[in-house]
Amino acid sequence: MRTRRAQTSMEFVILTGFMLLAFLSFYIVIQSKLVEANTENTDNAAKQAELLVVNELRVAESVPDGYYREFELPPKINAMNYNISIMNGVAGTPEIVVKYDGRERVYFVPQTYVSTLSNLSKGKNNISKNNGMILIQSMT
Repeated sequence: MRTRRAQTSMEFVILTGFMLLAFLSFYIVIQSKLVEANTENTDNAAKQAELLVVNELRVAESVPDGYYREFELPPKINAMNYNISIMNGVAGTPEIVVKYDGRERVYFVPQTYVSTLSNLSKGKNNISKNNGMILIQSMT
């Protein structure tokens, strides 16, 4: 009778250990999927902020001189701080750079008619076109 109890206890411990291992594996897989989904959402939000500026540039490029418009970039993306800027890149081609969560998105602006005096930031910005040159100015 005593050997039977010991065997039952050992089987219980082994089964409990196996179930704990299975639960832990399931938990790790779920957590990695959640992290991946959150990262993807943050990437998409950063892309949306970038595309907002790109679309403003495309509109300004397609209209005649004298164009002026105010637009606003969100203060945070996915409840996360970020920085956005426009700078001169390779061969003077403007680049829109979004930095967030230790990562960086760069969009190379195809036209060369963006003023080197342009600056861009979160919050309110304005865009204007004079003499064929597009100028983006931060209002904050």
